[in-house]
Amino acid sequence: MAVDGDLVPLRADFDVTWRGYDRGQVRHYVEGVEAELRVLAVDRDAAEARADDLARQLETARAEIRVLREHVDRISRTPIAPDALTARLRRMAELAHEEAAEITERARAVAENHWATAERAAARVRERSERLVAELDARRREAEAEHQALMREAGERLLATTRQAEQRRRELDERAAALREEVRVDFELAMNARRAESLEAIAAEEAAARARADRLVREAEEHARRIVAEAGRRVDELRARRDRIADGLRGARALLAEANPLLHAPLDEIPAQRTSPALLEGTAEAV
Repeated sequence: MAVDGDLVPLRADFDVTWRGYDRGQVRHYVEGVEAELRVLAVDRDAAEARADDLARQLETARAEIRVLREHVDRISRTPIAPDALTARLRRMAELAHEEAAEITERARAVAENHWATAERAAARVRERSERLVAELDARRREAEAEHQALMREAGERLLATTRQAEQRRRELDERAAALREEVRVDFELAMNARRAESLEAIAAEEAAARARADRLVREAEEHARRIVAEAGRRVDELRARRDRIADGLRGARALLAEANPLLHAPLDEIPAQRTSPALLEGTAEAV
């Protein structure tokens, strides 16, 4: 069953982005997950090999019992003298029972030993799979929290920039209004020449103030657009990361779902399960 070609090495080429993860830490985490998967694959293959060996030993024991029964039947059909019939039959039966009991006990001991070993290996596989699922689930929650925090931060920054631009515009309008009022008073007190000069000055000041206000508004709007674009790009990256994490969760849960029935299967069904093409194909896809 191929494992290296299906799961490992995992894709580790994370993009380097603003407020992203440290590349070295990500690679270290992925390498650790790859090592865990390799250990799981080795344990799984060892458990399968032990189960197959157990099935072969059980079949051998059954064959020995069949041979023993045939031997007893053949001996029973051999002509026996009437005076030795009872003692001979009793001795033959005792020997047959002793040999059958010895073979049965030996087969039972071997089966129990291998089954206990297989159960321990399966427990280790299940524990590591559950730990991997928990880690992937934590990664998913972390990505979702970062996504929500980024969206909140982008909204707050956009709102703050807009408020600052509006405040600056109001200040410029107030300054222009005050300047106009000052010039109006000067108009009433000054001569016609000074009045004309003041009118030109206020017009120039108003034009400059309006130009400054428009420039500030344009700069604020451009800054806000850059913030929104950066936030959108970051959201797309987080969604893609969330999808990859969700795919990992589904694969791990499928592995658990495929492995769980094998843990509770009766002992005499293990060979049929090991040789079933559908089961082998399902296990390969889950891994």
